[in-house]
Amino acid sequence: MILSVSFLLKAFSQQSVKIMEGEIEYLFNERLSELEMISLQNGEVVCNSIGKLKYARINQIPETRQLIDSVKKVNPNHLAEIIKILPYEGYEDLTEIVSEMLKDEKSYTSIPFYVNNEGKTVYLYADAKIQSIVQNNEKEIITEKFLMKPLDYYTAEIESEKMGNYFFYSMKNKTRVRYRSFFSAIGKEKMIAVISIFHYGENWIIYALGGVDIIKLPFIDKKVDRAFYKRIKTFCLFTFERLEEFVSKGAEN
Repeated sequence: MILSVSFLLKAFSQQSVKIMEGEIEYLFNERLSELEMISLQNGEVVCNSIGKLKYARINQIPETRQLIDSVKKVNPNHLAEIIKILPYEGYEDLTEIVSEMLKDEKSYTSIPFYVNNEGKTVYLYADAKIQSIVQNNEKEIITEKFLMKPLDYYTAEIESEKMGNYFFYSMKNKTRVRYRSFFSAIGKEKMIAVISIFHYGENWIIYALGGVDIIKLPFIDKKVDRAFYKRIKTFCLFTFERLEEFVSKGAEN
């Protein structure tokens, strides 16, 4: 967990964005600090470990209702929040790019997580294998197997939906997640990552939540919270980096 955060923040370009008066109040509640607002305006990523959904900074608006409802069904007790604002100009095809990117297995298996004692990079996902892809109008459902060590293989359902300038992504485990085959660490449909991307004003709003619902034990609770927060944060930050790569390739073509 040493390499990822600083490396990824530098990798994704920071572009200042113009936010009109009243837009922040519409999008976010009073939990968004003035310092965080300045960070978003400067094109930075705002990341927080918020614990529960009630502490989220996003307002329940039409563009985030699907995301919030999905997280409510899981009711995680460890939850991370990621916010990024991009200018619309120059990223007009953002939702198309993200849709294609998240169907690429390498978008998962090339995420650096930390460097071990032997100097080797350990990746967030050791393996990712798409099992099936089903298209239903604007909605696409992907069944994929993941290996996230020290956990065993588990099956996840990835649901994505694109409607004009709105994109929704949800990843939820469909099987129990076991720890080194010894015991069930996470129950079925108790781990979720969701991303909502939508055009608002002159910008794209990228908002993500990732969490897990597991038994809270006082002597390991903080350690578990930090572990899952770092995993969600690493996943989202690397997604932003990959996004920049896809945008650059599209511009070249």
